[in-house]
Amino acid sequence: MITIFHNELPLEIGDNLNVLQLLHKIQSPTSGVAIAINQAIISQTHWESTILKQNDTLLIIQATQGG
Repeated sequence: MITIFHNELPLEIGDNLNVLQLLHKIQSPTSGVAIAINQAIISQTHWESTILKQNDTLLIIQATQGG
């Protein structure tokens, strides 16, 4: 197990978990979201190949509609 920080809160996850797997685990939508790890934006095309590491800081931003 490793600890990452998801929207500033600690979260324990399994080793070798990628971004897409994490989104499924936390039941986050996979469309209309932007992901940053350690303040670097991760393109959606790289979610499956980006493995989360100990103490990574993950920011998930959900697009919303409104007026």
